[in-house]
Amino acid sequence: MPRVYGNPVNLLIDLQGFPDGRIVQFKIFKRASKGEKEDTFFIETAGITKGGKGIGTWYFPSLKPKGTLPLIEELKEKVEEEKYYFKAYIDKVEKESEDIILLYPLTILIVDLNKTPVKGVELSVTFSDGSKKQGVTDEKGFIHFNDAPSGKFQVDLKVDKFVFDTKT
Repeated sequence: MPRVYGNPVNLLIDLQGFPDGRIVQFKIFKRASKGEKEDTFFIETAGITKGGKGIGTWYFPSLKPKGTLPLIEELKEKVEEEKYYFKAYIDKVEKESEDIILLYPLTILIVDLNKTPVKGVELSVTFSDGSKKQGVTDEKGFIHFNDAPSGKFQVDLKVDKFVFDTKT
């Protein structure tokens, strides 16, 4: 189930038979992508047992903005989603969760040839998972999406006309 980046990820796993208040160790892993041989250990956190469940919270570390991205003509390949999972440990018991998929914030700035922000531009974004979102740039030329899947994306602008510079 996708979770929005920036919000805590609740870790919940069935641990019947353990009394409330026991410490549960959670280890979070990133699933291996194509070309990687094994999953990557990400972080460790602790939780407790309550009502036959192991309960914990994972705070994904903050992201650094990527800056300007190179333009590509089209999405040529489908990019794998980043998938995470956790293992819960108590006594000699180990339980593995289902996959966790994070959705990330995405901010796009539309500028003209003079690098001046352009407000009111209608656009459509196609993400690597095939989903689409539409919107309009704000007064400063920005459009923001709170829940974009990881990977490449394509921006299609709705424009009435193009102006070309014929300087040689």
